Amino acid sequence: MKKTFILLFLTLGLGMLTLPLKAHSPFISADDPIIVAKKIISDDPLPWTKTEYEAIVNAIGDRRVLSSIDKNYLLLQSPWLGVEYMQGVYKEGLNSIPVEQLLDLLNLATNSPQQTSRKLAEVTLQHALSEYDLANKVALELKANTAVNYEDAIAFLNNRFGYLKIKTAKKLLDESSKADNAVIDKKTSKRIADRFKNIRKQYSEEIPIASALEEIKAFYTLLEEVVTGLAMVKPYTDFTQTITELNEVQLRERKHWRSGLEITYPTSGSVWTIPDEGTIEWASKNLPAEKTIRFYLLKNNTVIQELGTYKNTQKVGGIKLNKTLPNGSNYRIMGIELFPTDKFYTAKFATPYFTINKRAMETTPPPLVVVAEKQSKPVVDEPTPPEVASPIPAKEEIAEQVEEVIAEIEEEVEEEEVVVEQIQAPIVEKSEPLLEEVIVASEPIEAEKRTDFDGRTITYVKELEVNSKIVQINLWDHGRQDGDIVSIYLNGIAIVSQYTLTYQKKGFELNLDTAKPNDLFLYAHNLGRFPPNTVSIEIIDGGNSENIILNSDLSRCEAVLINVKE
Repeated sequence: MKKTFILLFLTLGLGMLTLPLKAHSPFISADDPIIVAKKIISDDPLPWTKTEYEAIVNAIGDRRVLSSIDKNYLLLQSPWLGVEYMQGVYKEGLNSIPVEQLLDLLNLATNSPQQTSRKLAEVTLQHALSEYDLANKVALELKANTAVNYEDAIAFLNNRFGYLKIKTAKKLLDESSKADNAVIDKKTSKRIADRFKNIRKQYSEEIPIASALEEIKAFYTLLEEVVTGLAMVKPYTDFTQTITELNEVQLRERKHWRSGLEITYPTSGSVWTIPDEGTIEWASKNLPAEKTIRFYLLKNNTVIQELGTYKNTQKVGGIKLNKTLPNGSNYRIMGIELFPTDKFYTAKFATPYFTINKRAMETTPPPLVVVAEKQSKPVVDEPTPPEVASPIPAKEEIAEQVEEVIAEIEEEVEEEEVVVEQIQAPIVEKSEPLLEEVIVASEPIEAEKRTDFDGRTITYVKELEVNSKIVQINLWDHGRQDGDIVSIYLNGIAIVSQYTLTYQKKGFELNLDTAKPNDLFLYAHNLGRFPPNTVSIEIIDGGNSENIILNSDLSRCEAVLINVKE
């Protein structure tokens, strides 16, 4: 009966998520996520009451930030856990873990199943509570009929399963003491040792998350074969079955609400003619009208012109092409969603190759010159008429002009070069070393929020409060390491200048102004191979820390406001 209730809860609202396909759109048209979220809350109100929330928080006790080693235990939530789900767990953008940490985890799963299942339950409780906490905040706003935006509704749908995960983890915690001690014979011990040896041989120091999950799956199968370790702990197997079901539905919903983009014109066979203005048409999925999309013109796989940033209106005209572009059938247009709701996924699309031609230059014949008969007149000094340039430059001159302009364009877009996802283009710019010393923003700043900087719009994504005027900052590339070059500004002063982001954390200290809010924002110098630039920032204030993800492109910067408690 309990399992039936869980499955009913999981499928709640899924049946109304789709509408009939529109004739012009290849995507499923989804309901408004705000309506779906309200329906879920009204059909099962218990998890979203103040009494239930407080009871759960009190039962779990003090919440804490999970360390990287703690998070590794979440790999045991299910041996068949999806890599995409783990992306949401490792929000700092990590894509690998130390090999020795994985082996320690497997060793504990073999020899100390009671201790391991209890630790897994404790870590799952903390992680599930963070999901439930986020969903509950949105639920309270929805119940109060407060205006909730599209992104917040998606956040509720993506995190609402935290409530059931808490229930499942609490049950595992209560029953972990029932696990039997492991009994390992010599034959089994040798098979396990050989497995460890192969893992060390294949992976030197780090192992990708995807590979780690595969190794755990294979190791769990081995434990089942030899009848030992976690594979023989029924509370653990019950736990993983329920968590697997929850995560599978959670992933399906996350994919359902993902944004999608398809440029429907121009396409293969289309011809644009210079100097006529072009038109771009597109279809989208889960992209609100107010969302923005940036379009680029590519020659082969390299950006040669930025075509503009537009609201998601499905069609835009008046596209002006650079008049110096040469004729060719190797052009394509790429569109990229800016500042996606799902920070792990950005909607993008590149058209097939199409043709750009130039209209032949119209020329007028030179005026007919009539020579009058020579008459006997006194000689009068007349000013020499100015020389008139030929209306059509010589071919050699045109070629030189085109080469010069293309060189200028290539220089201008050098920092904006975008390569289609299948093409790996090296980033050749040098980066300056990250500042390690204490930086003091001494120039006066305005008390109001900064709205723009260097011609770019500033958007604030979070405001937080710290206890100390000196805080520790760590930053690293979020998602894929793709050559992002950024600067970090504090109160308008560059504290990190043209730094190439990597997966490795770089740390430094900030000396904050206690008299006013401090704005910390990300400034992009290029778009990397996978726009926009995205950085993970960890702000450490004594024993407390907070992780923030900032996006930036060549026209917009995301920022946070940091206030120091009096």
